[in-house]
Amino acid sequence: MLSRLAIAVCFLLAALPAAARNLALIVGNDSYQNVSKLQKARGDAQGYADFFTARGYDVFLHLDLDGRGMTEAVARFLDAIAPGDTVLFVFSGHGWSNGRENFLVPVDIRDSGSETLIQRESFPLKNGVNGIIDEIAARGPALTVAVIDACRNNPFAFDSGTRSSGLARGLVRIRPPTGTFIAYSAGEGQTALDRLSDSDGEAHSVFTRVFLKELARSNELQTAFKATQASVNELARSVGHQQRPAYYDEVIGTACIAGTCNGATVEPLPVTAPVKPTPETATPRVARPNAAEEWKDFKDTTSVAALRLFIERHQGTAYAALAMERIARLEEEAAAAAAPVQPLPQQNQQVYAPVAPTGLRPNWCPEAQTPTEVVICRDARLATLDMRLTAVYLERLYALDSTARAQLKENQRTWLADRDRCGADVQCVMQAYQERIAAFGG
Repeated sequence: MLSRLAIAVCFLLAALPAAARNLALIVGNDSYQNVSKLQKARGDAQGYADFFTARGYDVFLHLDLDGRGMTEAVARFLDAIAPGDTVLFVFSGHGWSNGRENFLVPVDIRDSGSETLIQRESFPLKNGVNGIIDEIAARGPALTVAVIDACRNNPFAFDSGTRSSGLARGLVRIRPPTGTFIAYSAGEGQTALDRLSDSDGEAHSVFTRVFLKELARSNELQTAFKATQASVNELARSVGHQQRPAYYDEVIGTACIAGTCNGATVEPLPVTAPVKPTPETATPRVARPNAAEEWKDFKDTTSVAALRLFIERHQGTAYAALAMERIARLEEEAAAAAAPVQPLPQQNQQVYAPVAPTGLRPNWCPEAQTPTEVVICRDARLATLDMRLTAVYLERLYALDSTARAQLKENQRTWLADRDRCGADVQCVMQAYQERIAAFGG
């Protein structure tokens, strides 16, 4: 009887789903054989490994991987992922872009050749098929976080006569899968500093030294990264360089690196070169609890009025400063526009031909996919209507309580789906926007 009970218990235990794990693949490549060597990538990798090991991650740490070694390391890591796991991928080393996709570079990469050949010997980050992030996503993790410090100068010299004009200085934006947070050490087209100077004795690159410090203060990724963004930007400016880390967030809700988030939204501490330890007695200023959450809805808007509304609500926070910075950028773009926005046609007009766009368009236009999105970005009148709708929508959204706000967001998603049924019909899209703006009282 006891033996039967024991067997039954064993079957029950075997049927239980395995507990989700926290897994991290961390690669640091310094010792490049044919292209310029780096000084901080291995130190970066070791820093991330120590940090995440201390927080309960199963860490797969690899240093100075050649092409075969990187293939094996990625394959073994993919085999370890089970549905529901939290997955972290960190790469520090050389990377490059062909203007459409980003590639990570093993230490035995050749220093010259055609773009096609170099691409074959590199590792795609995400291409929709077999990029590293694509293959991680196919395993069904609950959360994927990628930290890419590979935005350094393009190390290759391509053979004359081959196509190389598509190469970018830094890495380009990619659209991450749902449930994925991608952090880059520099913005699109920018390059990341390996060090501040030849005498820089820090063990980590400029981005990593700040990011690890901010993660230790708050394991909520969005909060830690915004603080990192501001501090790295200031450090880079101190040596005459432009570097503003970028992140692309397709995580629903808050992304935390270990368990529950452990702190309030904190404004970044001022950082001067070189980075010095923060005194324990320093008291950081705490932002309003909902500033970070609301900034997600405002950060890409092209409406100055909406941004000023955000500043009024969150005066004195780091996010208000970001809103002011975005207003300045939008005003510069507006001043540089080649022609004024043409007035909207009269209601009795029957023919609606696309109007050439001016310099000011919705911020999402580089990622336009549907026929409706494409025609909006190509037509100045539709672009203007989209920005006007964004302003009145956000103003209405943040006048509501949380329950009504969620309902309005769902209603807006339904409207967007209805709008996209217009396809590339300019008149249909224009009518949809005019009716929606009128419904908001705009």
